[in-house]
Amino acid sequence: MPVLTEKQIEYGFDYFHKDEPQNKCIVEVSEYNGENALTVNCTQLGDSFAPQYKSAKEKKRVLQEWCDFLQSNKTAFTELSFCTRMPQELFDAVCEQENLRKLHIKWGVYSDIAKLANFTKLEYLQLGSGTSVESIEPITELKNLVALSVENFQKIEDYSLLTRLKNLESLSIEGDGLGPKYIHVNSLDFLSDMKQLRFFRFLTARLKSKDYTPVLSLENVEHLTLRPCKEVKNLYSELIKLPKLKYGLLISKPELYMK
Repeated sequence: MPVLTEKQIEYGFDYFHKDEPQNKCIVEVSEYNGENALTVNCTQLGDSFAPQYKSAKEKKRVLQEWCDFLQSNKTAFTELSFCTRMPQELFDAVCEQENLRKLHIKWGVYSDIAKLANFTKLEYLQLGSGTSVESIEPITELKNLVALSVENFQKIEDYSLLTRLKNLESLSIEGDGLGPKYIHVNSLDFLSDMKQLRFFRFLTARLKSKDYTPVLSLENVEHLTLRPCKEVKNLYSELIKLPKLKYGLLISKPELYMK
C-alpha cells in the first residue's frame, strides 16, 4: 500500500508541478504506443486545441474509438488523465480498466459513477467538477484508495460514507475554485472516524452545521486548509495545536485566520 510523499502532503497529490516529467498527451487512439500512463484529450475537438476536427462525425469517431479501445484492452493502463470534457460513455469505458491505480478527471458530465466499483487497484482519484454526480457510494468500494479529491459535487451534502475508506490519507472536498462556486456540506462529524487522514482540504465549501470542531480529531493531519470563516477563526488557536500539523493555509497564511 503506497503512502503519501512529503511533496504530496505539502501541495496535494493532485498539484501540477511544472518541473516534473509529464505523461504523454494524445488525442487519437492511433497515437498510442504502448504507454501505461497517458493524458487523453479526446473531446472538445475543433477549437484552438485541435482545429483539424471540424465535423461532428469526426469528433464522434475519435470518442467512440477511445471507448472501444478502453473496453477491449482492459489491462492497458495504470494511470490516466482526462483534461477535456468527460461524457458518461467515456467515464463508463474508463472504468473497464482493471490495472488502473491513478485516475484524474478535470471535468465532465457524468451523473452515474457506479462503475467506479470496478477499480480494485485504484489508489489515487481526482473527480473534477462533478456537478451532476448523484451519489458518492461507489467511491466507498475503492478499498485501496489512498488519496481522493472531489470537486463541485453540487448534489452531495453528506460525505459520511467516506468513513468506509480506511486506507485514505488525503481528502479534498471542494467547490469550483475558479468561480468561486461553493458547495454546501451538512456536517464534518464524519471526520471523527477518519483520524488516519494526513491531508484535509475544505476551502470552497460552506458548512451548514457551522461546527468545525470535528477537525480537531484529526490527530495525524499534516496539511490543513480550511475556509477562513468566522467559525474557523474562532477555533484557530486550537487547530494550530494539532500535533503533526505543518502545511496548509493555516500554517502558510495565518493572517487569514486572525479575528
